[in-house]
Amino acid sequence: MRPIAHAEPMNAMAKGSWDPVLYDDRASFVSELGSGLVLWLAPRAGERILDLGCGTGTLTADIARCGARVTGVDSSAEMIAAAREKYAELEFAVADGQALAYEGEFDAVFSNAALHWMPRAADVIRGVHEALRPGGRFVAEFGGADCVGTVTRALDATLREWQLDPAAYINWFFPSPGQYAPLLEQQGFVVRKLRWFERPTPVSGESGLTTWLHLFQSRLLADLGKRGPEFCEQVAERCREALYRDGAWLLDYARLRVVATKR
Repeated sequence: MRPIAHAEPMNAMAKGSWDPVLYDDRASFVSELGSGLVLWLAPRAGERILDLGCGTGTLTADIARCGARVTGVDSSAEMIAAAREKYAELEFAVADGQALAYEGEFDAVFSNAALHWMPRAADVIRGVHEALRPGGRFVAEFGGADCVGTVTRALDATLREWQLDPAAYINWFFPSPGQYAPLLEQQGFVVRKLRWFERPTPVSGESGLTTWLHLFQSRLLADLGKRGPEFCEQVAERCREALYRDGAWLLDYARLRVVATKR
């Protein structure tokens, strides 16, 4: 695996907003890693497809090139504005994935690296189910159980040591297959494929984990202000033995990939 300078945006928000320039500059590999998921989607000409959590629209455009009619949605107005600027010919909208309002409009719903930001998983699945036509497919990949587990445990311990509430900052949703499959089935999906797998993710250099924290815990570091570097150093020291090798950090990512169809 070739080293990358930064890992997937887990919390690239500063005071609740995403930075699309930073996202495209430092996290272009997110869409690169998602290209395999597009193959699982297998979009066909003329299909209507919803890209849920589309970010700046890179994979939305890839799907559209297959001839499908794609709508990209994201909860970030900043990301949608960037997507519209990059791909003016495509349709984008600001929408909360936990409160979708579509009814039987799509042949498929696609989502890459976004669902771990939506902790109300049952609401997401309900909205996806309603958005699909009968027989429509749901194809998604997102953080799976114990994704960045070492970093999460280090963050939790350091936050508690600093008398801060971990729940205020560690808010991603990383289910196991056993947790996620029943949510799909209860809503009326047939699970066709469900795969959990490890994806160790390199971040370059001695300061790689600190850079990761600045990207993915920017709200926390903004709240800490001048104490941010000290906090990052303590988290890094907690992670170093497990994740630092030969001058680089290798973060313990895990993914959950799913294909399900509406009955």
